[in-house]
Amino acid sequence: MPREIPSPHGSIVQAKVFSGLGPEDLALVAGAFRPHRFKRGDHLFREGEPASVYDLIGEGQVKIVQISPEGFEVILHLFGPGDLIGALPTLGEGTYPGTAVALTDGLAFSIAARDFDAILKRFPPVTLNLLRFATGVLQASHLRLWELATQRVERRIARTIARLAGQMGVKTAEGIALSTPLSRQDLANLTGTTLFTVSRTLKAWERKGIVRASRNRLIILHPHALIAIGEDLPQPPPSS
Repeated sequence: MPREIPSPHGSIVQAKVFSGLGPEDLALVAGAFRPHRFKRGDHLFREGEPASVYDLIGEGQVKIVQISPEGFEVILHLFGPGDLIGALPTLGEGTYPGTAVALTDGLAFSIAARDFDAILKRFPPVTLNLLRFATGVLQASHLRLWELATQRVERRIARTIARLAGQMGVKTAEGIALSTPLSRQDLANLTGTTLFTVSRTLKAWERKGIVRASRNRLIILHPHALIAIGEDLPQPPPSS
């Protein structure tokens, strides 16, 4: 029996880009979105293609990537429930700036670009929210560039994992588990380093009791120690 697909209304209400709209306006906006499920590894859109459809993530996690001229994948951003992806071209040239790849199975609600443009014209708060979202994405990009240029690799990995914990961490009896199955290669792509360096760093942290890492799962056992590494502070002793 096929799984029932939820209405987009709940995701619309939770999405920051639509904050400030009243119940009737939210219901009107929700009517413009169409649901579709995706599987891990699916491409929701590809870099350089005309940005004709935008997706509001209802369930699951998606990474936005670019491929370097040498063929290496660079992860630009990670998005999850409540995030509207692909819509920034509305403010620019109209093509997707990266490729959206599903990290998990999930659910998205799609809207045609022309329909989203109509929403922007009808509801000025949505335009303002989209500009704020674009500013946040730009600030995050600047922060990553600063880290790549100034921070040693262990600090970059620690700061990245700490941010991921805040974005997609789930508290468990052991510690904070990342709810998305990020591979070590994904962490390397996020931090501008190599798979070998990420693996070596995680193994060293495992020996210290800071994290527990498997192929696609990471649990932060001692968050304060991880933050201390990221901020270059004296490390507290592991909790007993």
